[in-house]
Amino acid sequence: MAIQLNKREKNAVWVAGAAIGLLIMGKLVIFPYLEAQKKWARQIEAKKVTLLEMQALKVDYKNFKQFSDRSQVRLEKRGKDFSLFSFINGVSDKVKINENITYMKPSTIQQKGSQLKVDVVEMRFSGVTLEQLMHYLHMVEKSGNQVFIKRAAISNSAKKKGYLDVTLLMETII
Repeated sequence: MAIQLNKREKNAVWVAGAAIGLLIMGKLVIFPYLEAQKKWARQIEAKKVTLLEMQALKVDYKNFKQFSDRSQVRLEKRGKDFSLFSFINGVSDKVKINENITYMKPSTIQQKGSQLKVDVVEMRFSGVTLEQLMHYLHMVEKSGNQVFIKRAAISNSAKKKGYLDVTLLMETII
């Protein structure tokens, strides 16, 4: 029961078979290959972005490490017997505003999940000039003892016109 086809019909069957073969070849080989190439290109772009982020993090880490090392050297240089309370009192004496101190309240805070302790002193000056305050703040911040002004509240003095009342919160790591 062989079907007899003329030459034109045979050519049509061959063309149809070749087209079906090409479709199957495209569906099974070519399209998956092209999709895989697109997927690889997307993955490469994602990896490039990740690499750039990692390089930025590396720079941030290096800067943080340098800052940390400098801070560690400064902490070691100030000595183990350093006291924030006595340091602040000494700076007040140098600036000659000891008599303007209305109160000093020291405390220590233990950092959660860390062995570091933060020494904190809250103090209030009453009736100081702007120049005295600037000189005091400069001496505290630029001392190299890793003492930082965390909060400052400044207002005009109610008792003396042209003078300031100042509340400072200072801290350092011990």
